[in-house]
Amino acid sequence: MSLEKPLGYLLCQSRRVYKNKVMGRFRENSIDLSLDEFIILLRIQLYCDATQQKLADHLQKDKSIVLRQINGLLDKKYLTRSVDPNDKRKKNLVLTPKGTQILDRSREISKQVSEELLKGVSREDRQVFERVVETMRANAGIDDENCDCK
Repeated sequence: MSLEKPLGYLLCQSRRVYKNKVMGRFRENSIDLSLDEFIILLRIQLYCDATQQKLADHLQKDKSIVLRQINGLLDKKYLTRSVDPNDKRKKNLVLTPKGTQILDRSREISKQVSEELLKGVSREDRQVFERVVETMRANAGIDDENCDCK
């Protein structure tokens, strides 16, 4: 592989290929989600204390943009928002049964797309890729807590 292509270019191309493939499959399966909405739902399902601020921090997006996406998910009845009993200023986000159902379908499609795109990539290369991404995140000062609520 040539190392002449800038990192930003390679990452952008990878994201675009994945996004286009997943979004096409979502449309084929009548799943009304954007990639960002899918990631928000996934994050809420996996992490114990999903709040708007934590989602904005994780996605590295402006809080107002994340709020619009959350409001869209609330309108679609995929989420509920409730006041935290320990901190009245904090709003907790929880998947509804409808949200869980659409997320389960979306996750299966995402898994299939990932398998298709990674066909021919060895397990070792996948592990190297994961380590590189984690190293990049660490170098950027991004630490992802692993709080699985399931």
